Amino acid sequence: MKTKLVCLAIVLFPAALLAKEITLPEDGILWRTSSLPGYQTTLANCSTCHSAHYAEYQPPNSGKGYWQATVLKMKNVFKAPLAEEDVPSIVEYLTDTYGSNRK
Repeated sequence: MKTKLVCLAIVLFPAALLAKEITLPEDGILWRTSSLPGYQTTLANCSTCHSAHYAEYQPPNSGKGYWQATVLKMKNVFKAPLAEEDVPSIVEYLTDTYGSNRK
C-alpha cells in the first residue's frame, strides 16, 4: 500500500507543478440601478453567486409569482443564505426591474 502511495505521489507531484492559472474575464452585466430597497439587498445577496446575467435573460413578462418562486428556489434549493425578511424586497426589485412591472 505504501509503495502505491509513493508511486502516486511521484506521478501527481510534477503535474501539480505544471498546473496553469487562468484569469476569467470580468462579467459585464451589472444589476440595473434602482431606488427600490431591494436593489441594495439584491447586490448584497444575489451577487455573491451570480451576476445580473441570470435576471436579464428571464422572460420579460414574468410576474411577481415567477420572481417569488425563483428567489425561493435560490434560497431553499440552492441554499442561498437569504434572510426570510429580505425575500419580499428582492422579489419587488426583480419584478419591477426585470419582470412584468418594468418601466
